[in-house]
Amino acid sequence: MKKLIFGAAAIAAVAMASCSGNKTAGASEADTDVFAVSAATSDSVNQAFGNMVGASILSEYTRLDSAMKAEQPKSDILKGVQYAMGAPEKPGVTVGMQIGLQMLGNVQRMRDLGIEPDRTAILNAFKKTFMSDSSDAEGARAAQMAYQMLMTRIQEESKAFEDAKKANAPEALENVAAGEKFLAAAMAADPDVKVSESGLGYKIENEGEGEKITRQNLARVKYTGRLVDGTVFDSSDDARLSPSGVVKGFGEGLQMLGKGGKATLYIPGKLAYGVDGAPRAGIGPNAMLVFDIEILDVN
Repeated sequence: MKKLIFGAAAIAAVAMASCSGNKTAGASEADTDVFAVSAATSDSVNQAFGNMVGASILSEYTRLDSAMKAEQPKSDILKGVQYAMGAPEKPGVTVGMQIGLQMLGNVQRMRDLGIEPDRTAILNAFKKTFMSDSSDAEGARAAQMAYQMLMTRIQEESKAFEDAKKANAPEALENVAAGEKFLAAAMAADPDVKVSESGLGYKIENEGEGEKITRQNLARVKYTGRLVDGTVFDSSDDARLSPSGVVKGFGEGLQMLGKGGKATLYIPGKLAYGVDGAPRAGIGPNAMLVFDIEILDVN
């Protein structure tokens, strides 16, 4: 519905702009310095403005799918417009309506996060705070901080919940098992394949020269990335990479090497693209990635 609401706002702005400026046809001017149009012209403008907005919104409304029309029937939209147009013509009331609409937007975001909003409780809390006799910048910052901390915690909990669901999906579980089996076979076939504390598998053919790469360095890297089934999903003969700008497992592997270093990295899903994977690259959820890397230079 954002498109529909934005369309109305844009139309209203254009209409108001088109009505501003100097005298128009049919305008009359009293003996004072205040310009005013005739009653007949005012009636025509009122009618034309209502017709224009109604026709424009109807044009957008007819393009909505049936589900959106059922959720937002014309009668409800009309009721909202009537609430707004029926409000007293006072600047404070207009400002209050704008604040209220912004609050309703936040209420919808709360609902999207699984919070059960209570408009009455929200309004009562607003009224109690807003109508108090005194205010200070520190109190406002504290209130904002309290709200943001609550919302951040809920967003983190919501993401953790969704990630847990994704991690237990059949494809993700299969990819984890396939990665573990692949790494175990590599370790059995080659004793030089090790596993770090984080779970990164690696085989260092050559540590390279000089100091190891740090998170502040930018390295020129030649690499080939493939899945456990051998599918190559990415490669480069000369990429500029920093440990802080790549997936965790790749970054950890870079920091094991210096200029001229070579290694093979076995990066489990949790240190790669996690439960979301990278669908555009053909990487599934929690899929293990295998990289052959060579450090060409270090800045």
